[in-house]
Amino acid sequence: MNRKENKMRKDYLKKVIEYVRKEVKNSDLAHRFDHVECVAKIAKKISKREKVDLEVVLVSAYLHDIVSRKESRSKPHYVASAEKAKRILRKIGYDKDFIERVYDVIVEASYESWISGIRPKSKEAKVLHDADLLEAMGARGIARAFAYAGAYGSKELGKVNFNPESPPKNIAHESLVDPSPISHFASKLLRLRSMMLTRSGKKMAKEKHEFMVKFLKQYKKEMM
Repeated sequence: MNRKENKMRKDYLKKVIEYVRKEVKNSDLAHRFDHVECVAKIAKKISKREKVDLEVVLVSAYLHDIVSRKESRSKPHYVASAEKAKRILRKIGYDKDFIERVYDVIVEASYESWISGIRPKSKEAKVLHDADLLEAMGARGIARAFAYAGAYGSKELGKVNFNPESPPKNIAHESLVDPSPISHFASKLLRLRSMMLTRSGKKMAKEKHEFMVKFLKQYKKEMM
């Protein structure tokens, strides 16, 4: 089903947004409401060139980080968020089919899913996947990397001891956070451009990637 914006249940979506705004107040600084709001805006922008159910995309975007990483130690973060999304949507009044689609999109779109071998199947999941990764890139991505590292007890800012234009390929993807926010660029952020799945996502990722490379070069220069 290709549900356009004018056919969305905007009263339902408003309830989702209001719930998320309250729920993520205590999440780490990199995953509060401004993050999910930016992901939703990017997803909406990408959706303009994709034949997707926009309501599924937006609801999934707002709920994809509803469970914080510190809360989801017993199961993968994306699974915990998808399961909680189901409960929230049932209470609001969404139908079973819609809820199942949102569940699948949240699970398939996650970065953690990607590194575990799961790939987005639906177009909606591909849109959210790209939007979430794009929000981890560029200027906001840089800010969020340092905020995230601080929230999880990073002991240092780190050093750029790698080539930003060609980061080492033998650094494993981190399970939670790397020893420093700078090493986070080598293990994750500089790889995101190659993970884009939509045409719009690839175009947007190019500029954001180049900005991060420029930042790292300047950071390295100032450390000398």
